[in-house]
Amino acid sequence: MSVYTDVMDLQGFKRKSRSWYRDQVRALLEPLDGMPAFGDVVFYAYQAENADKLKFWDRYPMTLITDMDVSQNRFEGGNLHYLRPTTRVSVGKSIKAGAISYPRRCHHKYLLSNASGFYKVPREELEDIGKLPLEQFVSTVMGRSIDIPSSFVWSRL
Repeated sequence: MSVYTDVMDLQGFKRKSRSWYRDQVRALLEPLDGMPAFGDVVFYAYQAENADKLKFWDRYPMTLITDMDVSQNRFEGGNLHYLRPTTRVSVGKSIKAGAISYPRRCHHKYLLSNASGFYKVPREELEDIGKLPLEQFVSTVMGRSIDIPSSFVWSRL
């Protein structure tokens, strides 16, 4: 079975929260032992630096790592959550086939110190796992984090 199939079987055609989906995926994926590396796709929790200066950001990115610099406390890559699920499927197929590419609009830079709980997403899972609602976009307004609908973010990129 696949992570997607297992999660959908557990869902049982009942409405579930995004946090429920994230919990199921974390239970089914292997925690990453050590730091992510070039070409890894990882799912993790993130707290944006200077969040009040960003229009919005994703608390739970799923990123194809394209640059890792531990000495500079940073990494870069394509956060697939900035793509609509249908686009994630086609990008996931491409990555599964060995490509290290994604649309430029999902490229982001991250601080290692602000990321936690890395889980490695196997390439064979990428075609389907992108269909799951794992992202949580937020905006910071007057010091408070406010959830932003995914459709709002996708319509602005």
